[in-house]
Amino acid sequence: MDAAEEPELAVYHRHLKRLLSSGDRETFRALMAQARHIVNRSYETSLYDHQQTFRLLWHHLDHVGHLSRMSQDARSRLASGRASAEESEELELFLTLYRRITTTDTDDRGPSGSGRRR
Repeated sequence: MDAAEEPELAVYHRHLKRLLSSGDRETFRALMAQARHIVNRSYETSLYDHQQTFRLLWHHLDHVGHLSRMSQDARSRLASGRASAEESEELELFLTLYRRITTTDTDDRGPSGSGRRR
């Protein structure tokens, strides 16, 4: 693929520049914004750009352990019954993605459970 054929990755590059200076909570909010763009098909640039941005943010948050902590917090928050309807929807979306992606990751490790797909 030559430069003229490469897809525009404006959203990806914007988040890449901010990634190391942003805190985990801010990065998580950005991750969920990308998930909503993808689910709602409301793209700033293209589906590909938002998918690549989602992958970038997901891998970073997974690497620092934030996604695991967030999944525990999300389950607790939902079980408490104190989450607003909007917050519950966001937490359910996250937990659905977390289950699907971590299940896929576990399946890719094979029967021994060793190694991580990166």
